[in-house]
Amino acid sequence: MSTGNIGLDALADAIAERVMARMQAGQPDRLLTVEEAAKYLGRSVRAVWHLIAAGTLPVVREGRSVHLDRHELDRWIELRQSPGVR
Repeated sequence: MSTGNIGLDALADAIAERVMARMQAGQPDRLLTVEEAAKYLGRSVRAVWHLIAAGTLPVVREGRSVHLDRHELDRWIELRQSPGVR
């Protein structure tokens, strides 16, 4: 959308870019590599590959790349939580 004012349009675009950059800077990546997921879960890379092979952890595949969704990792953690000992 254009206002017809080149200077005003350039300013609006610059502001929009800065806002988007700030919004994205505070958010961690949603998709993690197997190595990043292992670190996130506190497990070895080999253990994560075993969980993937067993179908316990769902993956996102793009060609030969394998990634894990941070939300799915959080859900996996939550499903395995048990009440603390009192």
